[in-house]
Amino acid sequence: MQILNRMKILSILLLTVLVTSCSGKDVKTLQPGEKPKTLVRFATTAGNLPLNFGIKKGYFAEQGIDLKIVTISGGPASVTAAASGEADFGGMGSPILVGIAAGVPITIVASPPHSGENFVLVSKPHYKNFAELKGKVVSPGNVGGGSSDAFLMIAKAKGFKSSDFQLMNAGPSANSLAALQTGRVEAIIASEVVGVKAELEGFGKILEHAVDYFGHYQHSFVFATNSFIKEKPEAVRAFLVAYRKTLEYIKAHPEEAIQFAVTELQQEERSYRKVYEKEIPTWDTTGKVDFVGTDNALKILKELGDINPQVQITAKQIVDERFLTK
Repeated sequence: MQILNRMKILSILLLTVLVTSCSGKDVKTLQPGEKPKTLVRFATTAGNLPLNFGIKKGYFAEQGIDLKIVTISGGPASVTAAASGEADFGGMGSPILVGIAAGVPITIVASPPHSGENFVLVSKPHYKNFAELKGKVVSPGNVGGGSSDAFLMIAKAKGFKSSDFQLMNAGPSANSLAALQTGRVEAIIASEVVGVKAELEGFGKILEHAVDYFGHYQHSFVFATNSFIKEKPEAVRAFLVAYRKTLEYIKAHPEEAIQFAVTELQQEERSYRKVYEKEIPTWDTTGKVDFVGTDNALKILKELGDINPQVQITAKQIVDERFLTK
């Protein structure tokens, strides 16, 4: 699994770095008296609450940003979208660090409000501990993604190797959840919202929280392509102003945001509410990157084989916080 993981990532990144990045162009026809806006294409998974909510509230438009969400399947795809010119910004997990280490021309410009490791191991209800999953079919998610790394970290801490399990990728959250429910797999790695949904509906059980195994670790980031930063630095700053304003509003009005997620983003209310009522009050809205946590993430990714150990990079070299509001 570890060798496959490394080979898969390298094949993806070698392909992406061969594609020339390009920034979005303004193509919208302006109405009389309307000021031109800068198109920003942001690669992220479906249902991103801050981005969708900020668009709805008009915060990005206020800053002169025409924000378009490029829906992708996960972290590796966000890096690919940026390298191929399909996206100007992105925000996912550890594949961002892997991409930068491999030479993809992107730079971390901020942190999302919840930047820690949030994956959980969800099993069928009858399992009492991780060891009982040995030899069973487990879906750790996309090869090269944060969920796969989470499984490897938990397994390593428990004294197991990936070869001790029958690993398969059951697909994105909805598919993997269905695979667990129908018995195609005995356990999955998923977000906490998915894990809580499985528990509430009685067909799953959160057996492990990945955060317990990573230590001081920053998992998620917001990045921009180097070409966009060079060509439109003021748009980077404007985006981050609008992003922070959105986060601060959500933190002050969590119920409105949760209702938006349920009605507009089709989130299942019980599980979503249980997680976000607890999480939103803890959000850090400053966008500041945890440099120690990022350096530790780079170290862990080298240990997992995702980053070549010979690559010498640090958080200070790959993070640019000059666009954040003071």
